[in-house]
Amino acid sequence: MSRRVILSSLAVMLASVAIGFALYAKSATAATPGVIALAGDVRVDENVVRAPAITYPTPDYTVGIPTPASAAPKKRAAGAPASTSRLPVVSGFLAEALVAQGDHVAKGQPVALLDTAMLDLGVRQAETARAKARATVAVLDNNLDTMASARSTLVTARAKLVAARASLVTARASLVTAIGVLTKKRAALVAQISTIEQLIVRFPPAGPPNVPPYPVLLAGLRQGLTGLDAGITGAKAGLVKMSAGLATMSTGLAKMSSGLAKLDTARKQLQGVRKLAVVNVGAQDVAVELAKARRNAATVTSPVDGVVTYVRPAGTAVMVGAPLVRIRPDGPAYVYTYLTPDQLAQVAIGSAASISFDSSAGRILAGRVSHVDDAAALPPTSFPTSIVHMTRAVRVTIRLDDGLTAPPGTPVDVEIGIGS
Repeated sequence: MSRRVILSSLAVMLASVAIGFALYAKSATAATPGVIALAGDVRVDENVVRAPAITYPTPDYTVGIPTPASAAPKKRAAGAPASTSRLPVVSGFLAEALVAQGDHVAKGQPVALLDTAMLDLGVRQAETARAKARATVAVLDNNLDTMASARSTLVTARAKLVAARASLVTARASLVTAIGVLTKKRAALVAQISTIEQLIVRFPPAGPPNVPPYPVLLAGLRQGLTGLDAGITGAKAGLVKMSAGLATMSTGLAKMSSGLAKLDTARKQLQGVRKLAVVNVGAQDVAVELAKARRNAATVTSPVDGVVTYVRPAGTAVMVGAPLVRIRPDGPAYVYTYLTPDQLAQVAIGSAASISFDSSAGRILAGRVSHVDDAAALPPTSFPTSIVHMTRAVRVTIRLDDGLTAPPGTPVDVEIGIGS
């Protein structure tokens, strides 16, 4: 094909577009004086309620069954990819559709219910784990109370032993003093015995009648010396026993002090374990709330007030994000239409408009221009307009007056008042 033929064909096409646009503009402005006649389409706004992404719990069938060493989890090989968690592909089974097509629903109203068997199991598992964690804290508290009681008893016993040892130390000191006194008395008695023995040698018993009875005195002194020696020996034996008792008490005190130190260390460690157990209880509380939130997510609610236009049949498996219910929100109806730049120059936001369609039986719906797009675009080929689709036009939105509506997606005839 020659360049001349191509240029000729392009010129014919452009001329056709220009003629069509001119004819449309002429017919649009000439149909009714003071208005622009256009084609439009009732805008359809729908809220699609989709299947949520719910992470289902994994049931643990090995609870209470000891795991053999051979079944212990193996270490991941070097270079092997780590496992990653993923959102579920299937949201679950649609157990029940709570609304029907044509029903009017309120915001927050339940519209569909997914199967909750596994989610209920997840809640029970989380509650069981929380109860176990709380029981662990209770056991630790009981152990701490027992240790505190044992420590109090040991402290009391140690105090008594310290007092008894102090008394024994005092008694031993008194005994040592007594031994010293007895020793001095013995020395004095020995000296007296020696003196009398010398007197007996000097004055024999057969001497003058006025000589004292030294032998009798000597016998008495020697008997007293024997008593003193026995007393000193007994006191020294008691002193040895007291020293042994003090040593035993000292050993007992050392053991008690060591026991108290070990008990305090164990109690401190147990308090640390209890803190971790309390943290675990908090974590289990969160796990329970999360499990309940997952179960609550299975009850799908309406995000808006509106009319149900579609409901998925119950008993089917649904993918995550699959539509369960479609709802057309309550509120004013809108109509789309397209204006050429020269038409757009004659209207503005708030310009009055009237809408009619074939099934309205002559009824005219009133509205006003509520929005004008910022840029021109080619109207979709499916849009019912007399504008040649290769002509760029600006989309205009018309808001129908409160209470007025038209079937969504219905082609309509639009008239916009010029200069209104």
